[in-house]
Amino acid sequence: MSRLSRLLRPRPQAGRARRRVRRRGRPATAAAVAAMALVLGLVPTSVSHAADQPGSGSSGGSGGSGGSGQNGRPAGGGPSQADIDRVMRQVRDELAESSEAMVRAAADLRLAESALPGAQATADHARALLAQARRRADAAARARGAAQVRLMLSSQTAEESAAHVAEQRAEIGRLARAAYQGGGSIGDMSMLLEARSPADFAERLVSLQTIVSSQRNMLDDLVDVQETYGSQTEDLEAVRDQLAAADARAQRELAAVTELEAQARAAEDQVGRLVAAREAALAAAKAAQAEEDAAHARRDSVSSELSAELAARARAEAGAGGRRDGATVPGRPGTLSWPVQGRISSPFGMRVHPITGVYKLHTGTDLSAPCGTPIRAARDGVVVAAGWNSAYGWRTVVSHGAVDGVLLTTTYNHQTRLGTAVGAEVGTGQVIGTVGSTGYSTGCHLHFELYVNAALVDPEPWLPAH
Repeated sequence: MSRLSRLLRPRPQAGRARRRVRRRGRPATAAAVAAMALVLGLVPTSVSHAADQPGSGSSGGSGGSGGSGQNGRPAGGGPSQADIDRVMRQVRDELAESSEAMVRAAADLRLAESALPGAQATADHARALLAQARRRADAAARARGAAQVRLMLSSQTAEESAAHVAEQRAEIGRLARAAYQGGGSIGDMSMLLEARSPADFAERLVSLQTIVSSQRNMLDDLVDVQETYGSQTEDLEAVRDQLAAADARAQRELAAVTELEAQARAAEDQVGRLVAAREAALAAAKAAQAEEDAAHARRDSVSSELSAELAARARAEAGAGGRRDGATVPGRPGTLSWPVQGRISSPFGMRVHPITGVYKLHTGTDLSAPCGTPIRAARDGVVVAAGWNSAYGWRTVVSHGAVDGVLLTTTYNHQTRLGTAVGAEVGTGQVIGTVGSTGYSTGCHLHFELYVNAALVDPEPWLPAH
């Protein structure tokens, strides 16, 4: 048995029960997600984890979640199920060769970080509105105090005017009584007629004129005091109205301050929850990283051993062309056919891990398709390996022999079940297995690889236009 066959030797059907099939979890939203109720109509204030929401189903393929969940926004203004599904699809596409724990951590982190700036802006806005409301409340309180002072002064002035009016009226009454008792104008004339001499008459006349003038002035003063008192009474009513308005405004501003304080606290609490969720997501990613590193090491080991065996096979089957670096060989469209009709969820190439920041090669083209979708051979060839691998799950390797001077080999990974065996000759388009999510995978998809001689290359340039 060759080293390649030993790498992917078939297992008995009974042994398949022991295979590791990663369960596709429910879409995660981060306990942290911004899920924020509107603070001042801007940001949701409550957060709930999608895994804990009723109606969330298990995820579908690599390209999306299977469960429809809740399409509307959950109570409390959290992210809609459509938003959660969209983030989960993005993360699953980027991390199709990762663990479910890492996918959930990355989704939680992305949701928290996308919501955090808005939550911080909302908290800042709420604090600014609260400061404005407090200034208005202080101004209203000062206006109320000033109105109270004006009311007190106006009341005091009105009371003094009322007392003055009463005094004037009493004095006029006294004079009227005296005039009545003295005969009024007849008495005044009698006083003049009783003069003993012209000088006495003149003196009596001056006295009488003085008395009459004093009485006239007293009447004029009474009229003025009454007019002033009436004006002061009207002013007092206006001041009372101003005080009532100032008091109502102060109460409104105080109520607004109380409400804005609660909204500002809610916004600040939301920021705190999102920060905590972000830290939790980073911690979860760190915990999942050890498992991911081990799985990637196993996968790289398999790829390295396969490359070594293919290098020897290329030299034997392709002659001088088999010694070329396959990465330098230009693609020839139409040399291969598509093994699955599906969306390209993750292309071949270098990419940065969304959490760890590690820059590494994604070794194949991921085609998203439902589990159980038939997988077809990309070209005529011979099955050189078919079996289980802890990283790639159920895997098939097909050698297509020397093509235009180079050795072409394709691999089909994460299958639900195998449809061929080592040594079988297969034709282009022949079903050789079904799409799955076995091994180190987070959703139904085919991880399709192409080796040119011993080098992993991008399969797309060798395929028809997608």
